[in-house]
Amino acid sequence: MIVYINKEYKNQNEASVNVNDRGYLLADGVYEGFRIYNGKIFKLQEHKDRFQRSLNELKIAHTLTDEIEKVFQNLFEKNSYKNEDQLFYYMQITRGVAARDHGFPKETPEVGIYAFLSEKKINMDAYNNGVKVCTVPDNRWARCDIKCISLVANCLAKQTALDGGFADGLFVHDGVITEGTSTNVCFVKNGVVYTHAATNRILSGVTRNFVLDLCKENKIKVVEFPLTIDKIGSVDEAFLTGTSGEITPIIKIDNTTIADGKAGNITKKLQNYYKEYVKKNFY
Repeated sequence: MIVYINKEYKNQNEASVNVNDRGYLLADGVYEGFRIYNGKIFKLQEHKDRFQRSLNELKIAHTLTDEIEKVFQNLFEKNSYKNEDQLFYYMQITRGVAARDHGFPKETPEVGIYAFLSEKKINMDAYNNGVKVCTVPDNRWARCDIKCISLVANCLAKQTALDGGFADGLFVHDGVITEGTSTNVCFVKNGVVYTHAATNRILSGVTRNFVLDLCKENKIKVVEFPLTIDKIGSVDEAFLTGTSGEITPIIKIDNTTIADGKAGNITKKLQNYYKEYVKKNFY
């Protein structure tokens, strides 16, 4: 696979980064992941806006222009992908190379940029039949709204879920369910979709926001208010939203089966609305 690293395109096995890059030393960087449909970037502007916001919040002096689009197109061509391939596009930007110090370097270094484009198919079994998830303590920092590359707490939570036979973990902060380890989570009760508000406790996903827009366009009421862990057994439906899986039904949380243990009607409707949008705008 050909990847992009600091203005060069190289085979992934030959790509390298300076050991003094602050992304390597201090996880001092941000990233974005994009879903590709028919050779086109899904919700490009929304991703770009969030990317720039994350850069600004970490005070990384870089203004995005058209590098996302240019790098994507070059990776698409250099890797000989086709429009029908299911692809995932990743880009990260670090503060750059500087002597290791917690304080920012006095002279602003050139940012480090790494990107790759790879095949990543949607898990259709999970998409159609749903997944089992568990709850995990939310012990992350209080700026989950910044999409930074420091993800060790998320990785530990994900592995805890996998070790327990679950597909993912749902973070719980002070009794409130916030989000998944790399997804947002929604619950349905009496036809109303509930999800955590876009505060510093969650990363407000591009897919999450798109799904909420689909709800509003199709007269499905949305309430941005979180579910407490003691209310899990009372919901009618639950689903995850994310770039890689789009809308994935949840059929069980910990030991509690959600309703009849199958994807719910609202979840299925939203999946269909999502498909219709992609078909209309990308094919």
